[in-house]
Amino acid sequence: MQDADIDKLVLEYCNKRGFAKTEALLREEAGVDSMALSAQRLQVNGNGIIENMLYSLADQDPTQYADSFQKLACWVDNSLDLYKDELARVLYPLFIHCYLELITKRATSEAHRLLTKQKWRFTSSGAQTAQIREQEIQDLQSVAVPEHIATNRTASAARAARYPVTLSTYSLQLLMAFLQGAKLWLLLGIVNQHLKVQEVAAPMEDGASEQTTLLTGPIQGDVVTINQRPLDIRLLKDSVEDKWREQKDAGEEAGEQEVDEQGKPLTKKVRQQLKRAAEKERARQREAQQDRMEPQIPLVGISDELEADMLQCLEQRATLSPTALPSAAFYTFVNSHHTLNCVTTSLDAACVAGGFADSSVRIYDLEKMATSRGQASHETAAGGSAVSHLWGHSGAIYGLDYSPDQQLLYTSSADGTVRLWSTELAVNLVAYRGHSFPVWDVAASPHGHYFASVSADKTGRVWCTERASPLRILTGHQADVDVVQWHPNSHYVATGSSDRSIRLWDIRDASTARVFVGHRSPVTALAFSPDGQALASGSEDGSLMVWDLKDARRFGVTPQHKGPVWSLAYSKGDCSILASGSADHTVQLWGSNSAESQEKSTENSASPVSLLRTFQTKATPVFYVHFTPMNLLIGSGALTLRR
Repeated sequence: MQDADIDKLVLEYCNKRGFAKTEALLREEAGVDSMALSAQRLQVNGNGIIENMLYSLADQDPTQYADSFQKLACWVDNSLDLYKDELARVLYPLFIHCYLELITKRATSEAHRLLTKQKWRFTSSGAQTAQIREQEIQDLQSVAVPEHIATNRTASAARAARYPVTLSTYSLQLLMAFLQGAKLWLLLGIVNQHLKVQEVAAPMEDGASEQTTLLTGPIQGDVVTINQRPLDIRLLKDSVEDKWREQKDAGEEAGEQEVDEQGKPLTKKVRQQLKRAAEKERARQREAQQDRMEPQIPLVGISDELEADMLQCLEQRATLSPTALPSAAFYTFVNSHHTLNCVTTSLDAACVAGGFADSSVRIYDLEKMATSRGQASHETAAGGSAVSHLWGHSGAIYGLDYSPDQQLLYTSSADGTVRLWSTELAVNLVAYRGHSFPVWDVAASPHGHYFASVSADKTGRVWCTERASPLRILTGHQADVDVVQWHPNSHYVATGSSDRSIRLWDIRDASTARVFVGHRSPVTALAFSPDGQALASGSEDGSLMVWDLKDARRFGVTPQHKGPVWSLAYSKGDCSILASGSADHTVQLWGSNSAESQEKSTENSASPVSLLRTFQTKATPVFYVHFTPMNLLIGSGALTLRR
């Protein structure tokens, strides 16, 4: 550094400390132009002392980053076992930021030499975190020039927020004493600028070591603040379900049970007991119906015809419980293992839609296919074609969803668009453009009119069918947003991302209402409980988690599947059964109640739900599971021939 540079640094220090007279005297004696000094302060945005004094040490010799990190790593390796695990937590973020600093200084060869020499420290163990960090380090290897940092998801996530590290007071004192004593100013600058050190009184217990990664680390710092926001997740008033319950209660009050299941007359005592139990249940239902919210967004009412059909379905609904499991039907696609990407069914499961890699959508009318059985082709079935082909996208289809009235079908594609189709006419009505990368998923609102899409551009978008531009843009994820689901009251949407986090968004202002961090792999499936109090999530590593939305609490983890969980669905009614479909060729049923009935669950519980039954397919990964309004379980996938 030149003498003039040192003079400017000292003057800047005096300015920060408020030593105005000293600054004026020194500026006069040193002959430093006050205008030039002010311009320098604007350029460094108030971080000039750190930026210039610490990092200028490596301007002429970039190898100091690698040497400094090697000294720190050796010191940690030789530390006492009591503090070694704690001190090792700072190595990964320091390693990453040393690499990025070398890239920023265009010392690419030295950066890759550091990466090659030191990455074994973070990828050698077989733990899940080591596997994730290995993926992140591989992602960073593509960063060769400073311009790549902004476009690389891992590098941009590392630079976007400070990495959280928890250390005991004594461990922190040891670390600071070593960095200062060894004069490792470069690493000390990274700690001050890019790490968020949380000091605790005592060392953490064995097994409680942090499992933070670059993508989830910055998110965790905001979780507590965000999850303290008030949340209104009540169901809406005057729903079809509530009307059906009122009609059912009125019928039960009018007629009193006189005989048992065998047809024998009931005694007066038994009739009174049944009457009291029914009155108690009706009182509970009336109390629940009173705890409803008025819609706070414009919603379109359903037609009388659709309401009558839904009431008829509810009359035929099967009541499920851990001892009364649902009937199941599985639709298998053949000769399409490498081309079928996604599946969905209509509300009554009368139609099955598949999205394919050749950019086509095919809708199979099961009733027409049944009547045409034995004919040469379903295309010549009486009364019209049993299979409809929808063409319009220019890329593979990744997401499908029916509107509540089953008259419309939403599709998302690799071409970056969402298209709206008429299922009756089999024609494209609208193409919604806004995403700049492939759209991985699309979901229709339970009350119609709105739909949501998520994309590889790290955003989610909320649309209405009447407008070609999005109503809300949901930004906050650090990587691709892979799945999206609507809350039953249509005021919130949940998104799952490759950054291993789940976000709950309030669509009224596009704000983040909840952030759930805990998955160790990308989130691949989401489902809300019927009462809107809980959210189930599945991930690529086969784990299943259930979250309490109101308290932002995780009930537990269930690592039962041997492959990615691709679909989740809750049954209808009071006693919810959770179904999960996986790439391991199974559909599993879980006994799961609402969040209110799990108040006594603990964060460290072994399982949020209990496994009730497993359905094994012969050789078909399960792409999709769904419960009809009558609680018939539907599954679907593409047959995989084993060799």
